[in-house]
Amino acid sequence: MEALFNKLIDVEKKLHLSANRQNINFLREVLHEDFFEFGRSGGTTNKTNTLSVLVDEQPKTIYSEDYHCTLLSDNTLLMTYTSFERQQNVKIKLTHRSSIWLKNSKNQWQLRFHQGTPTGGQ
Repeated sequence: MEALFNKLIDVEKKLHLSANRQNINFLREVLHEDFFEFGRSGGTTNKTNTLSVLVDEQPKTIYSEDYHCTLLSDNTLLMTYTSFERQQNVKIKLTHRSSIWLKNSKNQWQLRFHQGTPTGGQ
């Protein structure tokens, strides 16, 4: 179980890297066809919109910590964590995040749902 958790945490962290966020092939592979997100801003997005926005995004560094994973079923995993950016070595844009990962018919895990909620601390 721990190996699965670590594998998916690693993929989630890869989604924080600008090189991967701008890699359309990586995103198509990782994001489920029915991907849906409630963003930190309060807006919503789907896979098509996410692909078009991320490939043109300005590079930035996203940090994350406090990962917790729960296997909800053989094919469904819930992941929660906190993300943030840094400005002059101070954490900013602290965000509680949750992701639902589904194992597809090809036995590959894909991100089906994601939500970002500001913590109230910037």
